Amino acid sequence: MHDPFLMKSIPDVFHDYIDKMQDVIGDGNYGFRAVAVSLGHSEDQWLYIRQQLLEELQSQFYAYQQVFTDGFNEVYESLCWFESPAYLRHWMIMPLTGYLIANKFGVIVHCLSHEQSTTCFPLWRGPEEFQSHRNITVALVGRHYFSVSLKGNYPMPPTTTYWNAHKSSSASFWQTMYWSRFELYNQHRSRSSKISWIHIKD
Repeated sequence: MHDPFLMKSIPDVFHDYIDKMQDVIGDGNYGFRAVAVSLGHSEDQWLYIRQQLLEELQSQFYAYQQVFTDGFNEVYESLCWFESPAYLRHWMIMPLTGYLIANKFGVIVHCLSHEQSTTCFPLWRGPEEFQSHRNITVALVGRHYFSVSLKGNYPMPPTTTYWNAHKSSSASFWQTMYWSRFELYNQHRSRSSKISWIHIKD
């Protein structure tokens, strides 16, 4: 059985595809805890995740400055904290941090919420550069993140303007490869909108 409170925070379009969910400690590091769990580690590895993402940001400092034109300083500051609890300015920022995760760990990152669900592909490496394609998912309820595992050919939420504007030519093939999954998401959303409109009219 899935936690009904956590289920409510995930858009209906994904409910049939949820394999499992895992909540994490709410100490302000929960975003990094959720990523650790999604990658197959203990949530106590949140510090390792922070350090790896900070290393990724610093290793391509100027490239990320061009990508995160309106949020680079915020992302940098959010990573520069290595204690528990973490203050607000050190909480994980999505979807921007999703690109650091995707690039560092070679995964596809989904962030689910009722406000905006997004997909983050690696920015500079195409799908042919990976032997297997691994997906990780975190969900947002209020300001709290938790880990979600999706199964099967689940619908993929859209990419963002950051990836659309700064992806390399080889990275653009991610979108082509998973186009049917984006279309499935749009179809689900369209049906949900029609059902809601019918209920309003009734």
